Amino acid sequence: MEGKSVKLAMLTGKMNPSMGGPMRLLFISQGIGSLANLNPNMITALRGLEREDRSFQLLSLPTFDLKRLDKVIRSQRPDIALVMRGFAVPKLLIHYLRMKGIPVGVWLADDPYHLMDSHKIARPYHFIITQEASCVPIYRARGKACYFLPLGVNPSIYRPMEVNKKYESDVCFIGNAFPGRLEIIDALSPHLKHERLVLIGKWWDRLKNYKLLQRHILEEEIPPSEVVRYYNGAKIVLNIHRSCNDIQKNPRNTPAYSPNNRTFDIAACRSFQLITHRRDLEKFYKNGVDIVSYHKPLDLLKKMDYYLRHPDERTAIAQNAYQRTMREHTYDVRVRRLLVILQNYLINHGRSRRKKLIEKKRK
Repeated sequence: MEGKSVKLAMLTGKMNPSMGGPMRLLFISQGIGSLANLNPNMITALRGLEREDRSFQLLSLPTFDLKRLDKVIRSQRPDIALVMRGFAVPKLLIHYLRMKGIPVGVWLADDPYHLMDSHKIARPYHFIITQEASCVPIYRARGKACYFLPLGVNPSIYRPMEVNKKYESDVCFIGNAFPGRLEIIDALSPHLKHERLVLIGKWWDRLKNYKLLQRHILEEEIPPSEVVRYYNGAKIVLNIHRSCNDIQKNPRNTPAYSPNNRTFDIAACRSFQLITHRRDLEKFYKNGVDIVSYHKPLDLLKKMDYYLRHPDERTAIAQNAYQRTMREHTYDVRVRRLLVILQNYLINHGRSRRKKLIEKKRK
């Protein structure tokens, strides 16, 4: 019975690995901002988890100062530490946590596009969390404990709303012009020039048919507070995934199986989206019911034409995606799963340490 109780507690996220007080997580921000607002979204969700679950306590490190870190360690005794992305976090800080006996992991959010960088970032960490399912076996093959956890959405930012005519369009895409996206928009440009198109992001002047679409393009990055308005004003939001090695930092062309976090942002606005098909998409949404995917530019063109002419179907599918997103894909949902991952790691980590100590004593 005891084994069953422990397993149930792990699944429900109600067990402290030390079995004495809450699990204390030291969350370390990446040190740089992002358009996806990953750090504030995560901290907000973790604070909410702390309020609802007495088995969890959040500690945060606002600066990369070792004196401040030492004070946090001595006064609050974190059980485990997690870094978001890790690009700007000093290695010295990670090594200091290791020296103090605190397991430390990193949640990577740019796989597989930055795998060359990610491998370097991951070296000093005990464990890895990645938002891309295809990368889990790669890190494990390198001897790292690794877990899959996709990003999510903050529904206080991405939500349904009424917008003025400035934000209305037939077709909208917001994102930077990586090579695969340029290829698709160029292929569709003779058709898109006749639509009420909004295309927002950097580098779209690289289009072969740039002059054909120039009047539809806003060549800049915009904040989430504006993105959400354009999503709400569009009849169709395009979600064109990047190709897996578009910046030449994924030399083995490790594929991307998981949908991007833009998928959840669009759905949380109750907006209809046409999304590049990925292998694991159906693990998140039912194709043709919650979401509609496409495989090739011609397939995308046919589906754009069809759904522009069938507003009732668009509305029904967008509503299904919205409801499923609120149930399954918010950051509040993700951090509950994160808690189970961290508790599971601590239990396994404790067993491994005890085993090593026993073996050392026998020698």
